[in-house]
Amino acid sequence: MANIYDPPRSKWLYPDRGMVKWLGFFLSDHTAALEQDSDTGQPVGTPQVQQDKAAIGALLDNAYLTGETVHIQLNVLENDHFPPDTVGTVAGFSNDGRVLLYTTHGAKQLNVAAIRNIRAEEPAKWYRAGVNNYGQ
Repeated sequence: MANIYDPPRSKWLYPDRGMVKWLGFFLSDHTAALEQDSDTGQPVGTPQVQQDKAAIGALLDNAYLTGETVHIQLNVLENDHFPPDTVGTVAGFSNDGRVLLYTTHGAKQLNVAAIRNIRAEEPAKWYRAGVNNYGQ
């Protein structure tokens, strides 16, 4: 007869904690719900400073040349609120005053005249500009 190893129940039985292990999933949904506008249920953007056309053009050109991710706020009101920022990388420009932006939801064309504010995305937390002595 073969030697069969039969481990005790305490070695193989997983102590299920029930719903306790799922509580982390509710936090992100709850915070996303808090960020939405209470009246319309749509996410809203925080108003940014109106930039002039020269600054917007210079920032778009720089984002195109460097490939930086930018946050663009349009000068459009929806239910007395600004829509959320369009986030993406600048892929090019057209002759009729539009900019092509690659986002996570696909390519979008935005009218340059409708842009209120543009800003570059902040670097990741681990990166600090101007610091050359990492690991010391």
